[in-house]
Amino acid sequence: MFFACTPCYLNQSIRKNILSSKSFFAIALLASAWISSAQATILTTTSRGVVSSVYQNTLDDFGPGNLVDKKFQITLTFDDSSATRDSYLNQYEALYGLNLFSARVTVDGVTRDYQRTGNFQQQTANGASAGMPSGSDQAFAGVNWTTREESIYAYHGIESMNHFFAGAKASLTTPFSATLRPDLYEYMTKQAQFGHTDVLSGRSTVFYGEIAEFSMSTVAVPEPVSLGLLGLGALAMLGARRRTASGRA
Repeated sequence: MFFACTPCYLNQSIRKNILSSKSFFAIALLASAWISSAQATILTTTSRGVVSSVYQNTLDDFGPGNLVDKKFQITLTFDDSSATRDSYLNQYEALYGLNLFSARVTVDGVTRDYQRTGNFQQQTANGASAGMPSGSDQAFAGVNWTTREESIYAYHGIESMNHFFAGAKASLTTPFSATLRPDLYEYMTKQAQFGHTDVLSGRSTVFYGEIAEFSMSTVAVPEPVSLGLLGLGALAMLGARRRTASGRA
């Protein structure tokens, strides 16, 4: 009786292992699908130009002396996790909220990186598709962080009455870059601002810049929870292979 039932027992064991393998494989597929949908978008805007005026430069973030006419570059980076979106057809899209941001500022070859958790905002608008000749096209981004001891803000944006985005969809996820030429475009706004203040001492570096180049880019990356799911999916597939191997043995 024992030997007669052994093949039956083995068949049941193999079937269970196959089902277990299918179950683990299904979990891995679900995890992969979740990973593909649970992504954050990193938004980056960069402006380059020349410092046009300086309000104060006593904090010496970029060294002492007059910063006017020095070349600058400002890069603002944050992701859309827990952000609020606002949009209207293909004419306007905005993102704002409170999150970790990075501001990299370079003046005359001196670079400073500021990473804080504060307010951020980014927006594009396409007045050309609105059917309103007076509408303007805009692209700007800004960050702000303030405490009792310190404050930091950075902003840059362009706005054109000549419809810089003419014919394009206003979207935060559509990368673009532009070289601003006064002989081709009439810009209402092409300004960058930066301010870093030590509130307790009253010392600060604050300057304004004239933008010559402006760009926006986006990169989709898995959120931290997605990385955990990726590990879960890998373990599930590994477990399925081990169970299948043991069933064959």
